[in-house]
Amino acid sequence: MVLKGDIFEASHTYRLKGANKYLTVVEAEAKGGRRYYKAYVADRLDGEWKGVADTLQKPFADRVNVRGGEWTDSFSHGEMLRDGYDERQVVDPRNLKFLFQGVSEKDRAGKKYGEIPWKLGLLELAD
Repeated sequence: MVLKGDIFEASHTYRLKGANKYLTVVEAEAKGGRRYYKAYVADRLDGEWKGVADTLQKPFADRVNVRGGEWTDSFSHGEMLRDGYDERQVVDPRNLKFLFQGVSEKDRAGKKYGEIPWKLGLLELAD
């Protein structure tokens, strides 16, 4: 898979339960170092990956599409909670849960990376 743009790190790929498709979420970096997540789907691991939430205006996880996220401006080092704990990496597309670390720009300002006071957050699909 070749992804271009503001891709940063922390790519994770999952099999979507009941859909015979794959989901990849990857951390991206906006101006000023703020982090957010993009998402892509494919029919096969070696297939064509199509962006489903792959821009800063339409992200997978960012302050523009997360309710109750006033405590964070950055979404970093995230991973989906899976159906099991084996190597198959299966997630239920009707019950997606994304565990991540976040921090506000105010709390991040002027600090070295190891000094940033990251907090854990859990995103769930809204009805």
